[in-house]
Amino acid sequence: MNLRRPVSSRVFAVVFAALLVGLVGYLVSLQFTVGASVSGRLCIGATSLIALLMVVSFLRYALQRFQVDADRDGWTVRIGRYRGDLRWAEISAVVIENREIEGRDHRRTVPALYLVPDPGVSLDTPRDLQATVDGRPAVRLFDLADPKIEEKQFIGDLARLAGDRLEVRVHRLNLMLPSEDARQRLNGGKALPAFPPGAQGVRTQRRLNRRRFLLFVGWYLFAVVPALLLTGFAARLHELLGAAVAVMGLLTVVAAYAQFVTMFSHATDLVDTEVAIAGTELVQVIGDRTHRDDMHGGKAVVLPPGTRRGYGKAWLLGFPHAVVLLGDPRTGRLRDHADLRALSAVLRESPHEADWAAARDIDSLALRSQVGDPTEPGGAENTRLWISLTKAGRILAWAVVVGSVLLAGGWMLESTHYLGGAVTFICVPLATVWALYALYRILALLGAAWQAVRKNH
Repeated sequence: MNLRRPVSSRVFAVVFAALLVGLVGYLVSLQFTVGASVSGRLCIGATSLIALLMVVSFLRYALQRFQVDADRDGWTVRIGRYRGDLRWAEISAVVIENREIEGRDHRRTVPALYLVPDPGVSLDTPRDLQATVDGRPAVRLFDLADPKIEEKQFIGDLARLAGDRLEVRVHRLNLMLPSEDARQRLNGGKALPAFPPGAQGVRTQRRLNRRRFLLFVGWYLFAVVPALLLTGFAARLHELLGAAVAVMGLLTVVAAYAQFVTMFSHATDLVDTEVAIAGTELVQVIGDRTHRDDMHGGKAVVLPPGTRRGYGKAWLLGFPHAVVLLGDPRTGRLRDHADLRALSAVLRESPHEADWAAARDIDSLALRSQVGDPTEPGGAENTRLWISLTKAGRILAWAVVVGSVLLAGGWMLESTHYLGGAVTFICVPLATVWALYALYRILALLGAAWQAVRKNH
């Protein structure tokens, strides 16, 4: 296992630092401009100082060495000035757990990797890498969000090397452990895989995304376009009337989007969601968020297909909000027999009648489900690449929306004093958000393409 800071991030830091150096040079030249005021020179000087500090931080990031190697012999760590070589015989635990870091307006948690040496083994680590785990001195190697890693492969490689020394205390990472016994030991219960599995789940996502795109087109044609046209025509009659119509149109557009375009979003999230039974709780992991539902709370309900919009042919387990897909939204195929039995076993022990009824419903579904998974979970990478490509197509769809708002603002500039300018000005933050969204989608597409290449070679 070999981890290094990506070359692309270091190149980006160097390029950005070079741009800042150019900005500093320009600002310094302004200092010698004839007729510049004292306050202006002070502002330029302060801005130059801030830019220089940013240049130093970016160059420090780009030049700082970051290398973490682990093999059957032990660990080799090169982080900044720290140089450490630890054999496996000197390590008592390898721990992944959350730590809190300061955000701009709140504290957030990120998973970090720690090495805990045996008592008596000297670490001699710098202050910024020193930590304690369960009261024992440890070295914090890195946050898992710092080097861009493929978490599932990283956890698998780490589990094979560390064996019983590995302690994963972050739930979403627990579910990535290759051993079912290890997952159950760490979760305190049974881990339920994402459903539908593998390529079947990706095909289901693709179908849900197609339906969402059709809803997006309908939202644009029957909500966005009429709102812009009505605002323009109303503004021709009176600017205040146009402003009132613009506000009402904005509220209508946002409400229509939340009501219709997002209809299949939750089902798409559930296809990717991994859940685990931990005692009497059902733990659901979506991205970095963890949700817990009490299976003995008297709120469990089994929802047949068609009960909730946006879930297709799927049976659902809810509390009462939908939490687990018991069936495939695309085909209606039920979950694995063992997974359904595990859910019903916990619900049957509840003291509430509603939970007993849900257990009986799940048992009846288990009789109809198949034992084991008859589908091949492999072959999903190319399909995921196709999904990433279709999601990247949303860049064009949103470009049409932003362009329509810009055209409407230009049209209203001819007949209004303020409203047209206001609508045009709104396009500036919209275009900025669109550019960031486009960058995110392009990077996701490149990542999916890289994973597909690695999988096929």
